[in-house]
Amino acid sequence: MPDRGERVMIGREDRGIPPKRQTVNPIRLEVIAPTFEGLGICTSCELVLAEAGVGTSPATRALEEYPQEWQDDYRRLTDWVYDLASHYGDRLLIKVIDPQSPEGLLKSLRYRIRRYPTFVIDCKRKVVGWQREQLEVMLNLALLDGSECNGGEHGTLAE
Repeated sequence: MPDRGERVMIGREDRGIPPKRQTVNPIRLEVIAPTFEGLGICTSCELVLAEAGVGTSPATRALEEYPQEWQDDYRRLTDWVYDLASHYGDRLLIKVIDPQSPEGLLKSLRYRIRRYPTFVIDCKRKVVGWQREQLEVMLNLALLDGSECNGGEHGTLAE
């Protein structure tokens, strides 16, 4: 027993520290879809011109170099990614991977991807194409499972 009115500190709350929040591992969502690059001047010059307000930004100009259908798909994908990020917040970790990159090529081979966009959820579930409802169902299932990728270990994919 403490003497002279000393207080015994038992938990974090007694020390004025809020209780630790249980952290949940976020769901990993890999979006494998083409990203667009434009040809222009050197990167440093692009940045200077963009900041000076001369011409259009490199990203906008790159997108404008592609057919309208591709531009629409890119904007649609961008809207989906932002919507998912705002809806799921910290529970979802999103990574967009270009299939023409070395990582994208490996992912396309590993998950047998032939159509884009493809959404791979926690290395276990795959949604191909513009199926928003199916994607959200798979994300919610992954949240309920609480499972995750373990480094290089990959489970079988459910489509």
